[in-house]
Amino acid sequence: MKGKIAVVTGAGTGIGQAIALELAANRYTVYANARSEDKIKETIEKGKEMNYEIRPLIFDVSIEEEVKNKILSLPYIDCIINNAAVGVDKEFRELTESDWDKVFNTNVKGCYYCVKYALEKMTTGSSIINISSGAAKTGGDFVSLPYSASKGAINSMTIFFARKLAPKGIRVNAVSPGFVDTRMLILNDKITKDYYKTIIPIGKLGIPQDIAYCVSFLVSEKASYITGQIIEVNGGDIMG
Repeated sequence: MKGKIAVVTGAGTGIGQAIALELAANRYTVYANARSEDKIKETIEKGKEMNYEIRPLIFDVSIEEEVKNKILSLPYIDCIINNAAVGVDKEFRELTESDWDKVFNTNVKGCYYCVKYALEKMTTGSSIINISSGAAKTGGDFVSLPYSASKGAINSMTIFFARKLAPKGIRVNAVSPGFVDTRMLILNDKITKDYYKTIIPIGKLGIPQDIAYCVSFLVSEKASYITGQIIEVNGGDIMG
C-alpha cells in the first residue's frame, strides 16, 4: 500500500507550517514548499524532532516554470494545500501597479499554477484545498485591498475547479481563516490583540492549528461528500 503525499505551499511559518505538521502527523509524506531552503528550515527541523516525513520542495509559486518542474517531479499527489500568499501594507490611494502584480502573481496566479500541474499527478480521491481569508467577504478593513481582492479570486477559483473536477472524483474546497495569530496579522498601536478579541464573538484569536485541523478533516475520507465549499474558521467573526 503506497503512502499518501501532500504538498503544502508557503509552509515555512504560521498556518502553512501548522498544516504541514498536522498532515505529517496523519502519516502523509509532506512536501513543504517555500522560495528558499532557509525559509523552510524551521518546518523541516520541527518535523525531524517529531519523526515526521517532511521534505523541502523549493520553488516560487509565482513562477510557472518553477512550479511545473517541481510539482511534476513528484511521483503522485494525494492533496495539495495552496497556502502561499503575500500582502502589501498600503492605503488604497497609495497602491501601485507593482503592488497589485506582487499580490496577484503569488496569491492568485500561484494558486492556479499549482492546481494546473498538481492535477497531472492526481487521481480519483485526491483533494485540493485553497487557503482563502475572511477578507474576501468583508472587503478587508484590516488588510490591503489587493490582498482581500486576491482572496475573493481564490474563492471563485475554488468553485470553478470544484465543478470542473467533481466528475473525476477530485474534491476542491477552501478554508477561510478569520483573525489568526500569525505574522500576517497586522498589529499596531491602535489595533492590538486585545482589540481583536473584542470583535470576535468567541472572544479570542485563532491559532494556526485551528486551520490545520480543518484542512486535515477536509482532505480525509470523512469529508468525501464535501466539495466546492468555502469553510469559515473564524470564531464567529463572519456568520452565514
